[in-house]
Amino acid sequence: MKEVFGDFLTRRIGEVYLAFVFVLPLYLVWLFEFHLPPLLGTFQTQNILYFLNTCFGLISFYVFLTLPSRSAWGFGFWVGLLSFYWVGYSFVYFGFSYLVIPIALFVASVYMVILRCALWFEHIILRSVALLSLSYIHPFEFDWFVPDSLFAYSFVGVHKWQLVLVVCGLMIWKSNRDFWRFVAIVPLCLALELPKDKSHLFDNAIAVSTHISQDIKWQRQNAQALAQENFLQIVNALRQKKTLIVLPETAFPFVLKLSPYYELIRDLSQEATIVVGAMSSRNDRVYNSTYVFQNKKVQIFDKVVLAPFGEKIPLPDFLSSLLRKVFLDTEAPPFDVGKTFGYFEYQGTPIKSLICYEGTSSAAYQDAPQFLVVISNNAWFPDSIEPALQKNLMKYYARLYGSTILHSSNGSPSFVLYP
Repeated sequence: MKEVFGDFLTRRIGEVYLAFVFVLPLYLVWLFEFHLPPLLGTFQTQNILYFLNTCFGLISFYVFLTLPSRSAWGFGFWVGLLSFYWVGYSFVYFGFSYLVIPIALFVASVYMVILRCALWFEHIILRSVALLSLSYIHPFEFDWFVPDSLFAYSFVGVHKWQLVLVVCGLMIWKSNRDFWRFVAIVPLCLALELPKDKSHLFDNAIAVSTHISQDIKWQRQNAQALAQENFLQIVNALRQKKTLIVLPETAFPFVLKLSPYYELIRDLSQEATIVVGAMSSRNDRVYNSTYVFQNKKVQIFDKVVLAPFGEKIPLPDFLSSLLRKVFLDTEAPPFDVGKTFGYFEYQGTPIKSLICYEGTSSAAYQDAPQFLVVISNNAWFPDSIEPALQKNLMKYYARLYGSTILHSSNGSPSFVLYP
């Protein structure tokens, strides 16, 4: 009996360990991109990160290809939990703190089932097909589980043909024969990709980073103070002679066009292009929008891809209405949906405008935009890995489509990403 229990416990610990090894590249992004740069410098940390994630990305894929099927249930659960434990954090701000853990366990269970199906067969060719297919599986329209993105910060390319080469190399390596292991190096080397040249379009731009807690951001009595602080950020950037100024999602937590700040910012836009997040309204509908002020003219782009469960409930109407009634005491959705993605011009170059979840959605990159401005509010998920997952996915899409991304965020650092 003791031996059976010991074997059971050993297998469970092994599943946790292998799950952590699988998601380790994501945690390395969290460590090296968000916590170590102040100590080591951005250039130094990225060099180390690229080397480590080249190694650990290969190990992650190898773990998936060789994992015993009997460990698939536990492995899938822990991969889901380690990646998405933060999903329920936003419920704290609606007064449902007790739901954080059940939501995390539910999400982990969904990925447990998905990965169990993907790991059903142990044949390495079938495993390879399953691994390369997982990026197309989006439960509840949530498309943040993209194994391909484990190589976002690495010297390995992220295109499918490069990942096929990686898988082929790992399959050959698994043969355990010295000669074939030497041969395995060939496809792995062919999958490598050197960083591309950086664009200088955003050299004179500033992506403002704010740190306003979510529990005060939407309180009406704080709106005036927040708006004044945003206005000061714009004025300070103009004093620095910046020509593109970007503020985060819902930096103005109200319908900006109905406030005096709308005209003030429009007047300032003679000196620079000013991009801010705020709400907009038309025909009794409310939108999460980006306002682009240029030469006293204004473009408003509404969010097209809403975050599942945060901004929309991806369930049949009768169920989504019921859940909104229970949790938000209303049957109306918090935001309506925009029709098309928007572009604005800066220095004669078209720039795609995206809001938060859109910046990590494959739908937003289908026309391979060369330049993007993304605004986010990550204060919903404080002290979590969520901003690192977001940045990792945006880096993945930047490399996949050759895009340069300027990102302004509340609750996490702002940045520029290159292909």
